[in-house]
Amino acid sequence: MIFLILALAFSIIGSITVKLSAGFTRKIPGISSFVLFGLCIYFLTLSVQSIEIGLAYAIWSGSSIAGTTIAGLILFNEKATRRKFLSIAFIIIGVVIL
Repeated sequence: MIFLILALAFSIIGSITVKLSAGFTRKIPGISSFVLFGLCIYFLTLSVQSIEIGLAYAIWSGSSIAGTTIAGLILFNEKATRRKFLSIAFIIIGVVIL
C-alpha cells in the first residue's frame, strides 16, 4: 500500500509541475514533470505486485484526480464550484467503497 501512496503523491506533484512548466517552456518544472511521472509509474508498477491491478488503478486514478483538483484550488486559485466538490465527493466515495 505504501507504493500506491507514493505513486499517488508523485502523480499529484507531477501534475502541479506540468502547470508550473507553462506549456513546457520552463525547463526545471518541465523536466521535473517527466521525472515525477516516471517515479509515479514505477511505484504504481510495484504496488500492483501486491494489490489487484483493477483496484490499484482505480484507487490511484480517482485519488490522483481528486488530489490534483484540490491542489489546483489551493495553489492556483482555480474556481471552486459546487459541481467540482460534488465530483470529488463521488470519487472519494467510490474509492472508499472499493
